[in-house]
Amino acid sequence: MDTSALIAALVADHEHHSISRPHLSVNLRLPAIVLAETFGQLRRTLGQSAANATAVLRPWATHPTHILPTTSAAVSTIFGRAVELDLAGSIHDALIAQVCVDADVPIVTLDGRQHRLALALGARSVYLLA
Repeated sequence: MDTSALIAALVADHEHHSISRPHLSVNLRLPAIVLAETFGQLRRTLGQSAANATAVLRPWATHPTHILPTTSAAVSTIFGRAVELDLAGSIHDALIAQVCVDADVPIVTLDGRQHRLALALGARSVYLLA
């Protein structure tokens, strides 16, 4: 699951909550980048306190087996394909996708660009707005 789908799944009044929430479970394995981005969005965009943002993400962020690290191999792979994929600001999306590929975990997303990039990297991707 990427940040777009995780935010929608967590926020009850999000316009895409109903299609995102069924993909969320406490056993979900999430890229560390997604947890960090989601924390930032909860704080900056949604105005949540650090205590609230931490509490919302606790089921995943406090269980190391649920956190998919960004490995040096993933970073190397993405930088090796940056020209081919014409990466710019989407490098975070590419790292998320590569982490999921390496862990054999599908990506669930509301972001069409993330979906296309994930597929280009060989990830299993579910685009919820298709």
